[in-house]
Amino acid sequence: MERTIITKSVWILLVSISLLFANNLADINALYKKIPYASKSETAKILHDLENLYISAVVAGDKKGVVKTLKGIVKCQKLLGLDASTYERELAEITTRQSQAKKSVQIKPNTGQKQVTSKNSSKPKPPEKKRVHAIRSIKQKNNTIIIKFDRPISKSQLLFFEINSNGRYKDIYDLKANLGFQAPKLNIKNIKSTKIAQNRIGKVRLVLEDQAKIYSNAYIRQGTLFIEVQQNPDKKQKVAPKVIQTKPQTSTKPSVTKKQKTKKRLYSSSKVIVIDPGHGGKDAGAVGYKKYQEKHAVLKVSKVLQGLLKKQGYKVYLTREKDKFIKLSNRTNFANKKEADLFISIHANASPSAQKLTLKGIETFFLSPAKTAKAKRIAAKENRSAVTNMNDMSKNTLLSFLNKTKIVQSNKLAIDIQKGMLSQVRKKHKDVRDGGVREAPFWVLVGAQMPAVLVEIGYITNPTEAGRLFNPFYQKSLAIGIANGINNYFINNQ
Repeated sequence: MERTIITKSVWILLVSISLLFANNLADINALYKKIPYASKSETAKILHDLENLYISAVVAGDKKGVVKTLKGIVKCQKLLGLDASTYERELAEITTRQSQAKKSVQIKPNTGQKQVTSKNSSKPKPPEKKRVHAIRSIKQKNNTIIIKFDRPISKSQLLFFEINSNGRYKDIYDLKANLGFQAPKLNIKNIKSTKIAQNRIGKVRLVLEDQAKIYSNAYIRQGTLFIEVQQNPDKKQKVAPKVIQTKPQTSTKPSVTKKQKTKKRLYSSSKVIVIDPGHGGKDAGAVGYKKYQEKHAVLKVSKVLQGLLKKQGYKVYLTREKDKFIKLSNRTNFANKKEADLFISIHANASPSAQKLTLKGIETFFLSPAKTAKAKRIAAKENRSAVTNMNDMSKNTLLSFLNKTKIVQSNKLAIDIQKGMLSQVRKKHKDVRDGGVREAPFWVLVGAQMPAVLVEIGYITNPTEAGRLFNPFYQKSLAIGIANGINNYFINNQ
């Protein structure tokens, strides 16, 4: 359990360390030094990066990182003419609290004896974490993009995949690196759009987009990355990128349509998805009709979903594969370590005692302050295993940063999943109610560094839905719907 001092009282946020403190603080300091010399647009980007690092510092319990990021955020907001009063108060309270804590520390009496430390101490050094590559320059020479790094890269730092959706062709390169500056505008002949930007901490994405098929080729020479776009490729000659990528699974099934082929290519692109079956072990979750337990239903659906997504080419991990209790903090920390592209937490809903037999429906949530009493009630149910004394001001401060970074992606993901589930289950069950896409402060989603949603697959307190949630055919129908939603999210948001 990590304890982080954020406001007048000590609050406990059930999270574990997702980033190494030293590396995180080094990134913060590097950004902080750039502020005085940055243009307005660069200052806005630095502010965005500091907000991301603030979230990482909070979930990691890094007190120094929290203070340093808040200082940088306040400075950037003032330079941009934004109201920084809320964060100034937050920073002042942290500083005051830390000062009081130092004064309360008991000082050991001086015995007059000097401590002697041996230079050849046998204390083992902690293992060093591999530092993420940093991009030093991006240049264009004719139809070739040249990217240099702070040290040589290898093929393991590079992932390629392509998309063809609704007449839009994209070649996408993901680089395991950080971009500490605004990328220059690239203009490659016969290519409609070329964009390069920080996708998230530790990943830079280059996207080539055009209305016709793109023939690009990536290769590495002496640690420098070259991405060349073929201008007049021989249509009979297949130009294959020199980037290691997952090959689609071979199949003996009948030929598929053009749309299906497009999806096949996308799904074999090594996207990583972490599925989180809610509750487990001593935490049964909601107990409903005929004493059905939420933890068992959601694990079944999660395993079926895992199998479906694996067949489509995704890399899929479960936070738990059996009836085991896992802290909320460890769930998102697991997803962060796997460098997941999506985090899907699966739960079953429960209604208040007065409405046990009437409430029903499926709904999907993304992280945000609750807007309705119903959202607050559902969040309170799912947050029971997260013991937190965080006051409202601290919650809203943290959630305001999350809103600016991942709320848009998570909202889109929630919409696609909700639509996918409804479309699938209503093929046989027309009476399934649409609970909608909602916002709520689910703490299982707080530490996720990727788009994250929480899915309520039905009311376990409703007699009809409780029976369906333990029916293998209905479980598979739910899983297919969620998988379809995930597929549509990637197609629509690349």
